[in-house]
Amino acid sequence: MFKINSEKQLMSLVNAAQVLTSTLDINQVLEKLMSEVLHVIEGADAGVLFMLNTETNRLVAKHAIGYDLAYLKKIHLASNEGMTGKVFSQKQAFRFHSSSDVTESMADLFPQYEENYTKAVGNFSYPKSAVCAPLLDKSNSCIGVLTIVNFSGDTQFENSDLTMLQAFANQSSIAIENAKLFTQNERSKRIYNALTQVSLTRGRLSDMIDTLASLLGQSVAIMTDFYDLLIASSPTAKFATDILKEQTSMHLDKVVQHCIRHQVYIPIKDETYVSYLFPIHTERGVIGVLLIVMNHHLQMDPLDLFAVEQASALFALQLAEEEKELENSFKYDGYLLQQLLSSNFNAFYKRQEIHQTSHYLCATLQLDGSSYHVAQTKKMQHQFSKLLYRLTRLFSLPVFISEHDLHYHFLFMNNLRVSVEQFKERIQYFFVLLEKDSTKYNSLAFIVGLGRHFDTIENIFSSYRDSTKCIDYLQTLEQAPFIISYDKLGPYTLFLNNDPQEMAEYVGLKLGPIIEYDNQHKTDLLYTLKLFFEHNQNRKKTAEACFVHLNTIKYRLQTIFSLIEIDEQNGKTMFELNLAIYMFSYLQNMKLAKTDKG
Repeated sequence: MFKINSEKQLMSLVNAAQVLTSTLDINQVLEKLMSEVLHVIEGADAGVLFMLNTETNRLVAKHAIGYDLAYLKKIHLASNEGMTGKVFSQKQAFRFHSSSDVTESMADLFPQYEENYTKAVGNFSYPKSAVCAPLLDKSNSCIGVLTIVNFSGDTQFENSDLTMLQAFANQSSIAIENAKLFTQNERSKRIYNALTQVSLTRGRLSDMIDTLASLLGQSVAIMTDFYDLLIASSPTAKFATDILKEQTSMHLDKVVQHCIRHQVYIPIKDETYVSYLFPIHTERGVIGVLLIVMNHHLQMDPLDLFAVEQASALFALQLAEEEKELENSFKYDGYLLQQLLSSNFNAFYKRQEIHQTSHYLCATLQLDGSSYHVAQTKKMQHQFSKLLYRLTRLFSLPVFISEHDLHYHFLFMNNLRVSVEQFKERIQYFFVLLEKDSTKYNSLAFIVGLGRHFDTIENIFSSYRDSTKCIDYLQTLEQAPFIISYDKLGPYTLFLNNDPQEMAEYVGLKLGPIIEYDNQHKTDLLYTLKLFFEHNQNRKKTAEACFVHLNTIKYRLQTIFSLIEIDEQNGKTMFELNLAIYMFSYLQNMKLAKTDKG
């Protein structure tokens, strides 16, 4: 009887070899393998093939008959866990004679895995007996385990069954390796063809991202170098970009600042995912970040990395092209602004903005590149310009920007019909956001001057001139605010084009005795006089501002007017005195105040 079974098994083994080599599709290989094994081994009620996932170093069910595969796939065995793990770690076939043998061998299963196994066998209990054989590759490394079980208890597996199963496992190992090589070759061709096709057809960024997501079978997203989401292939990818930007931006910093690949684990809806971050770069630097989001127990294989490398080159070309188009658009608007400042209005009259604008305002921005060498300043200015373009696209009002050296000139247009005050507030907020972003991304510092608003475009030059005067004024200050409006300059506008030495002499003429008295007696007469003018020459309010008694203020003022020998009732004299105080404050900021001590 054994001889007949052996002949039958021998024929089945030959037949199995023909079946396993008849296709290079790995799924068909696994399906035919399991079917033939159950057919040839007597008493085999069910079978399962666990294969090693080299990325997680866990054994995962790939195909099964007689089990619910959905539950088996939730089991990720360690290399020495359960019957399968023991066979895998020892690289040796085993026969488990009884249900007690099986139960004992599966006693170390993780509780959740045990529950999933119970659900996978359905109405059956643990197997009454089982045989397991390792799948060994050419280097004698175990790549999987083939298991056959009996639930009825009517049959005891023999050593011949074990030998037969090992023979099947050996044949299967060769077939699986061949199928893997075939699959890798086919996938490599598919990656190349798909990316070539999307490149030749000049596909949109959305087409490219969908193609890569399909090739990888994972969620994909692209962010700018300022971490704005450009496009995502799925809600999971979008959620991952939100978490990275809002909670763990330091990981994005590594990629952008050092142009390196990076990975980070992030929680999404009670599951852990791994985000692989790749820099998208050109010769000018990093211009974006590519995210591949997958379950945490998965890793990217060499073909995945090949696909990413090829796709990244396409993304870089696309993003660089879009960046260039945006830059050219801003340059054209800047050209129009230069034409306006040269009193050439014809081109602007054709723009739609002029028919919808109720107010205009010019601004001037000057970058500070004094702390860096020329090449570094140029690189940082390019980054700043990108920040500026980014913010302008998000801004609610139209704006023209002209760039010259380290200066940027702006023409803001109020096409929303908001009030003048709201118009100015939005412009102020625009530069506040720009200053915040510039600090965040370690860009160049800057100062901003805002001109007066105007109603007709022909009056642009006055507002432009105002804004440049603000820049001149800010440069005289030792600790200047980063932005100032011409409306806030007051009489300081009168001093910008005057000789500081002449102003210092005028201050000495008008305020010299007061300054000398303060220095000799450690008093605050000049400060008191300044507050006196700020409070419209009201003694009571001046006393409150100085936190002193009214009589003290009266005494101080009497001393002041006595020192400089003027009549408080003479309006012209008081105006000159107030002007001298403004001039002294201006000179102090310049660190050029030179008073006459004698």
